[in-house]
Amino acid sequence: MGKDIKCTKCGEIIEPHFTYCPSCGSKLKKGKEVSETTLKNGQKNNTLTQQKNFPIVKLLYILAFLIVVGGIIIYSSGTFDKPIKDVSVNQMPNDEIHRGINLESIKQINALEEELKLNPHDKSKLLSLAHLLNDSGFKERAIEKYKEYLRLDPSNADVIVDMGVCYYELKNNEEALRLMKEALKYQPKHQIAHLNIGVVLLASGKREEAKQWWKKAVEINPENEIGKRAQELINSH
Repeated sequence: MGKDIKCTKCGEIIEPHFTYCPSCGSKLKKGKEVSETTLKNGQKNNTLTQQKNFPIVKLLYILAFLIVVGGIIIYSSGTFDKPIKDVSVNQMPNDEIHRGINLESIKQINALEEELKLNPHDKSKLLSLAHLLNDSGFKERAIEKYKEYLRLDPSNADVIVDMGVCYYELKNNEEALRLMKEALKYQPKHQIAHLNIGVVLLASGKREEAKQWWKKAVEINPENEIGKRAQELINSH
């Protein structure tokens, strides 16, 4: 005879020849069925355990990966770099460098003005001051100094032309033309005056007239830089 079996539902001990439990009527599981059921239940429980554990492990790996990646990004961005305290001259912006040059020019301008107070008729220093003001962008003040110089030397064609250029850069083309043509009264073959008259005329919308003045500049001397520049303007317009 086989061993007695236990009803899995009510717990009653029953002889093995029974198929159903006489107490609760449940179908009895015998021998191999019990083992297979137990095994299946065990496998099921193991599967559930793995399913429960897997998301946790996966999340831990993801979290660790994100921490590593985040650290690399922060390091690469330079968050932990030391601040730079010193900046060399080569690293300074261009406007800062130019500002230093302008300050030096202003010092020279002030020095010349003080010297001219002691000797206002010093033509050399007066002309140097006018040119320095012109080159530094102080066109109106440069014109004043050119005029002071011309009171002492009214026939200086170069200075008259320079003053005309100042008026041109101040958008006063009419006065610029008047002065440049006036310079030709003192020096009829003033090549730069011819070239500049053409430039002012072109800016005034008179291209054909401008080209005539450039041709005259070329005729004066086609070999020097002014003549070559005049020829280039003729060719390009």
